[in-house]
Amino acid sequence: MSEAEVPQDLLDEITSLNSIYSLDTLTLQQPLTGTAGVDAGNAGDAIFCILSPPASAINPPVSLTIRFPKDYPASRPVVVSGTTFGKGLSKDEVTQLARDVLQNVWLDDSVVLFDFVEGLKELLHRDPPTPEHAVDPTERDSNVVTATLPLSPAQERGTEITPASASQNVVSSIQWNVTPATTVQKSVFVGRSVRVTSAETARMHISDLISSDRKIARATHNITAYRIRGSDGIVYQDNDDDGETAAGSRLGHLLELIDVWDVLVVVSRWYGGIKLGPDRFRIINQVAREALVLGNFIDEHGNTKSEETTDGGKNSKKKKGRHH
Repeated sequence: MSEAEVPQDLLDEITSLNSIYSLDTLTLQQPLTGTAGVDAGNAGDAIFCILSPPASAINPPVSLTIRFPKDYPASRPVVVSGTTFGKGLSKDEVTQLARDVLQNVWLDDSVVLFDFVEGLKELLHRDPPTPEHAVDPTERDSNVVTATLPLSPAQERGTEITPASASQNVVSSIQWNVTPATTVQKSVFVGRSVRVTSAETARMHISDLISSDRKIARATHNITAYRIRGSDGIVYQDNDDDGETAAGSRLGHLLELIDVWDVLVVVSRWYGGIKLGPDRFRIINQVAREALVLGNFIDEHGNTKSEETTDGGKNSKKKKGRHH
């Protein structure tokens, strides 16, 4: 199968996953007409890939055959079959588990493979999952200015945080683009975006946001990512989980996949006491996308704006480009 027949979004994901995990994490295959679950009559209308994350990411290791429609990501991929070793899991059990994770992270018109791998990692990795509300200092990046965030009085009392309180405007001169609050199982998510042209400015904006409003400072997690292309052609990018393990790298990965530049995104989460599992990452990405749309960085279909972005109410030119 030639690369010309493969959707560009899928080619970009193959490149990204293989750079994040290992060189053979995701590989293109010829149609597997002899594989159980594959309709020989429709095999020519799909692209097949083998997903084999390294043991450092998923242990016991898994190998999955995935069928992608040629209009991916407009249509959902399908896990055809899977296998693994250890934990006494049968092929059928691994296949069904992978299908459940894929269904959980799928979002129409959005690439899904990074979220899919991380969802599998949560369920199959040998280490116990980190509690969603715990701060893991080993996950932090020392180059990002953050704060150690306490629980709010409402959380300490075990009471629910309301969307209205979570989305209250901050007292700040920065013109953030703020999404309405999204509430799922009592957890509240609010996204923000703003145009930035230097890493120093991005870090200052993060610090200003956290210090200027108690509700933001007391969010369980303030997940951040920025991606900037300097006038000298150098790329400046960084992210911070703020205790929501792997969420910051997901935001950074999202900015790369969308191919958006000169932007800072912050997603605040107030933990509601009910664990959401891998679904929380889908929600974080969804809220981040909404913030990018509000900031005019992308359109409603996820396409990067090529001419104008907002910058405190002012328009500025922005060229579309790839990460070097």
